[in-house]
Amino acid sequence: MTKQRALMSAHIRVPVTDKDVVARLQASVGRSQPHVCTRTCTIHNPRATVVVRKGVETVVFEWESPQPGDTMVRALCNLYVCTQSKTVHQCTPDCTVPKIMNSEHCLMCPISSLQWNGETEHTRSWRNLAKCMPTIATVKTDPNKFCRDANGLVLNESRNLTAQACKLHVKELFQHMFFSQVRKQSEFSKYIDGTLVGNKEINKYVRYCKHHHQPVNVSTMCTIYTNSVFAHYNYLRTMHRYRLDTLCALYTPLLFAYWHVLLPDLLFETFVPACLYLMRAGVLVGQQQIIARCSTLEHILPEANMLDLYGIRKTVFTQTKNNILSQIRRRDPIKLCRAIASIMSVTPVTAAAACR
Repeated sequence: MTKQRALMSAHIRVPVTDKDVVARLQASVGRSQPHVCTRTCTIHNPRATVVVRKGVETVVFEWESPQPGDTMVRALCNLYVCTQSKTVHQCTPDCTVPKIMNSEHCLMCPISSLQWNGETEHTRSWRNLAKCMPTIATVKTDPNKFCRDANGLVLNESRNLTAQACKLHVKELFQHMFFSQVRKQSEFSKYIDGTLVGNKEINKYVRYCKHHHQPVNVSTMCTIYTNSVFAHYNYLRTMHRYRLDTLCALYTPLLFAYWHVLLPDLLFETFVPACLYLMRAGVLVGQQQIIARCSTLEHILPEANMLDLYGIRKTVFTQTKNNILSQIRRRDPIKLCRAIASIMSVTPVTAAAACR
């Protein structure tokens, strides 16, 4: 009986897990050092194969030669080693490395360059992204998911799930466009350019005075420098006056109403930037104000030629603006105004006052 149990235990194969493979690889490359990988690091992607050798599972790396009789079980291609720190990273859907945004606006692992969305795929696309206009997906979950109390009852004046998702996107977009470090650096670079122009104008004035044997007026120099530096509005000087919650409360109902009436089949994230730039001057058809004019946006919105800094493709932005204007031209302005007023959570008079 004992001999039979020994024979049975000899056929029991202990599987090699991913943790075992990572530990074996770490032991092979050496002890790791505390390190945060950057773009200067050299990442190596070794291939590991789990095989059965004489009834026992073992790991064979790409620099090791297999032996006769080895039977392949599986292969691991998601192992990455930093050559500087000897750190082994296994990229999985549960990867804890902070994700970054690539050029196609997809979150990816900065070490492996893999995008995880149920399955791993390299973040490359064969589509012509400039011609692709994404559409909104159908939401099949609870439409009042964010609008219930502790007992599950729907609150008064609640919005559905789509409206809540739109509200969150507007808040994220405003934070990125109006209060992010990218916007601050952009405005500061404009100020630096203005100082360079101001210095050039002062030098020209000094040369003119010397050439014509005239005294150099310090007050005139100050006036020239001030007019050159502050010739264009610099949002960095007045950024402290604006609050994110206040801007979201003013413009979110308007944006949601315009999107719901004009282009409800278009992705809301694509619609918002184009509509914001139309709201700077507004859209007036006859005596009907279809899109309200918001003078505040004239000062706080970045230049349209800098939209790529905020993850907005210019070709899609221009095409969306043309689609909005086309929809306005093809429809009755009076019916449009009534439809927009019925969607907004504020009255048209209050909305127009808020934009002023």
